[in-house]
Order: sequence, then structure tokens, then C-alpha cells
Amino acid sequence: RGLGDVYKRQTVCCCKGNNMDYKIQTVHNAADDLPLCKEIVELTRPVRKTYPEYGKWLEEKFFPGLKDGSRIIIAAKDETGRLAGTILLKKTAEEKKICCLFVRQDCRGRGIAGKLMQESLEVLQTDKPLLSIAEKNYPQMQKLLSLHHFKFSYRKNGAYTTNGTEYYFNNEATEILKKEVLSPLLARALQRHESLR
Repeated sequence: RGLGDVYKRQTVCCCKGNNMDYKIQTVHNAADDLPLCKEIVELTRPVRKTYPEYGKWLEEKFFPGLKDGSRIIIAAKDETGRLAGTILLKKTAEEKKICCLFVRQDCRGRGIAGKLMQESLEVLQTDKPLLSIAEKNYPQMQKLLSLHHFKFSYRKNGAYTTNGTEYYFNNEATEILKKEVLSPLLARALQRHESLR
């Protein structure tokens, strides 16, 4: 089956970047499109090095979520129809999150990640989606995150691997906690410290 045969709703945007034409497709309800799902599994296989449970997450959470609409695929296809990159999203009433962004090695540096990110913000209907990224991947993503005004929230050691550190962005709960709980506690502690002098 072709892309248009399966999806209930999709948006297609044609782009050109550094001698490469590609299409960005936002895909809702792609659970029945096994070729696309298999292509995503293969394209994003390197993610498992940083996130050992990634394959299990795809099979048990992401792909099933395509059926109820809580998960969305945005795919970039090159001029041959091959997957050049993808961004995997979670969109529920409680959470709007970028779960995975991956661009094929030979397609990097052509603006695909930027287009995928831009489309994801529109699809999620927010300019502050949740996102976490491995510390080792942050340098290659820093410019893109800065361009889209992602706000660093916190870092966590051992989040996905024993020796790995994860950076979290746009976590409003963390911001509220810092502002409404931790800041007043720190202020009171400083006042007590000053009064003991």
C-alpha cells in the first residue's frame, strides 16, 4: 500500500535542501502501515545504543499509540521515497512531547531536522513540547534547540543507562517546582542562616 492509502489525515510539504528534494509528511493513524513502521525501526536502530529499551518502547508504546491517535509520525522522504528522517511524537491532553528525532546519516546537514522540528511544533500545537536528549547527543542538537527556544529544565544521571546523563527541556512542572517550592525554601534557609550570624 502507498502512503496515501493508509492515513486518515496527513499533510505533505515539499522541501529542497542542499541538492536534495524531500517531502515532509505528518502521519496520523499509521498503525496499519507495516512498511513505514519497519522503515522507522531500521532507520532509528542506532538509538538503541543510547536507549537500550527503545525497541521495546516502539513495539509496546509508540506503535500501539498510533491507533488511538496519541502517537504521531512525521516522516521526511527523499526523492526516491526512502525515509530520510523522522520525528516521533506523543500528543495527549496531559503531554505534548517529542519522543525521537532521527535523520539518516547521509542526509544530515540538509535542513531536514529543522523542518521536522518545525512541523512537530505545528502538529503538537505548542512551541514548548517536552523533550529529553542524551548528554552525548546534545552538542549536535544544541543549535536546533536554541533556534526553537527550548528551555533547559534539569539533568538526570542514570535515566536510561547506568552511566548516561539525560537533559530535559520545557518541563513546566520543574519550572513551577523551582519557582514555587524550591526558591521559597532556599530564601527561608538563607534568612535563617543570616539570622544565626
